Amino acid sequence: MSDFLFSSKPLPHNALEKSLSIIYSKKEIASSEFHGPWGSLAVTPSRYCGFQTLETDNYICVVIGGPVLYFRDNAFLGDDDDPHAGTRAILEHWEAGQADWSEDLSGPFVILVIDKQQTRVECITDLMMFIPVYQHRDDEGLFWGTHIDALAKACGQQNAFDEVSLADFFLNDVVTYPYTAYSKIRQLAPSSETTYSGSAHAPAVASYWVPYEENPYRNVKEAARALQGGILGYVNRVTEKMDSVAQFISAGEDSRALSGMLPERLNRDAYIFLDSMNREGTIAKRVADVYGAKFTAGFRKKTHYLDILTEASRLVGSGHQYTHAHSLTFDKTYNLAGYKAVFGGYLSDSLLKSAYTRKLRGMGRFPFLPEFWLKGEGRSKPVKSDAVDNSILAEITSRRSEHLKHIFKERPDTAHEWFVLRPATMRVAIPNLYSTRRLFASYEPFMCKEAVKISAAVPTSWKLNRRLFNHAMKPYLRKSKWMMHADGRLPYFSWWANMPLQFSVWTYRHIAKRIGIIKGNQGPWGDWQAASQSPVWMDMTEECAKYGDNLGFLKEGKATSELLNSSYLPVNNRVNLLQVAYQVGQSRNSGDHGGNQKLTRNSDVEKRSSLAE
Repeated sequence: MSDFLFSSKPLPHNALEKSLSIIYSKKEIASSEFHGPWGSLAVTPSRYCGFQTLETDNYICVVIGGPVLYFRDNAFLGDDDDPHAGTRAILEHWEAGQADWSEDLSGPFVILVIDKQQTRVECITDLMMFIPVYQHRDDEGLFWGTHIDALAKACGQQNAFDEVSLADFFLNDVVTYPYTAYSKIRQLAPSSETTYSGSAHAPAVASYWVPYEENPYRNVKEAARALQGGILGYVNRVTEKMDSVAQFISAGEDSRALSGMLPERLNRDAYIFLDSMNREGTIAKRVADVYGAKFTAGFRKKTHYLDILTEASRLVGSGHQYTHAHSLTFDKTYNLAGYKAVFGGYLSDSLLKSAYTRKLRGMGRFPFLPEFWLKGEGRSKPVKSDAVDNSILAEITSRRSEHLKHIFKERPDTAHEWFVLRPATMRVAIPNLYSTRRLFASYEPFMCKEAVKISAAVPTSWKLNRRLFNHAMKPYLRKSKWMMHADGRLPYFSWWANMPLQFSVWTYRHIAKRIGIIKGNQGPWGDWQAASQSPVWMDMTEECAKYGDNLGFLKEGKATSELLNSSYLPVNNRVNLLQVAYQVGQSRNSGDHGGNQKLTRNSDVEKRSSLAE
């Protein structure tokens, strides 16, 4: 499925379906509804073959996402004949008591099983909670859902925004786990089975996997072989009965490694979305040609990311950056929903190259220098801002410290890095997946179970400087051995072999930009500096400021309109504020949202042990 809403108390017909309808702004998505003494359930259709909702005499089973099964074949992923094949296989496996969620399924997923006879419901999240589940509980019962705003609407919390969370999002790009944009809604736990019955006071939570720092590999090459087999096995399982697939291509190394892994027997359509046919596009086309894929470049307007604010914000939900919905609108132009599988290369840097480990400050400006890991952490520093009320800042700092404490229990040596990795809702760019999985059958090989587990197991030093990745992916980079990466290196070769080349390219480009030889946006994403100076930005900030000038987390005298056009705020903070102002304003001014209520503040930092409550 794409999304579900579950209520432990029976609700009127169409109540949950109405709440799910807010996700999609351009068209209505028909939902399936189920009702009984156990409660009510609404589910939108799945984008993945074989994973439609299944109801039997005893159970209702929902599968969100497109997990790859490891306890049987996955032929159904390329076949429309049986829309319930995958769901049925998972339900029967679970019913037989044989399910090992850490091994039997791979990739992003959520499983919901309702035992109609026992009025019992179980929700299983994936290893990293790539797909989040949100919870609201009160004296009348329990609500679960996979879309934050749809759940808030369903349980009557659509105006109960948590101003601490909104400020956290404004400053840090994410809402600190387990909180959400709403004061009485929390996130479930990653890699967990959460069980609830009508007679229980609270759900029971059991973890089925923990990413402890335990390394079973003797050296980096051994780990790389396991990683290579895991990712290749994932790709082959998905494509075993397919004739054609789509993939996202770029000038980077992750997409070309993926290009090398996709079976040559497939017809492969490679897509990239750009401002213009720049350096990124030119290299990407060469990569596609070398690997035998049909190349297509989609071009967006300079204001594309402003134009999609309304639709993308609704698609990914409050508290998640809408700007990562890169495929939105292009999915319709190129009918990406028509493919049985669309492959991406997301999260490789985060999991396999330790992109977010603690390093020497300023190293990112000099990509040709070797990376060194600094022990300790820098996540517990007090959060500061001249725009946000001091009491709110103190609360954000407290929440981040609580999350860090829990990460320290699991990963004492790498807590700084895993603070932003687990759960995946702490990753800034994870809304990319939130959008793609709702638009088409999105598959991300670098999110497979082997990538997650090996990333958790091996030392940071093995991942830095692309060592693990390079050893694992080298066979698939061979075809493009002499083809330069967008950052001026040759991905096939090791970091030390690339140092002189990358330094030379980096130096030339910096000089060429200064003297005007290189102009314009040469990368894959939009130019936010240009967008924030456009007339469209001015119009949007003026409109959103009408909604947001009463945001309770701002310091007295700090108006939203002033901040949105301030020169001292980084552009990403201003975009976050624009999104918050828009979403809060939409909620306050929507006719069925109960009027113009004030933001509420939840100042009690809840302990990790009570996040299920």
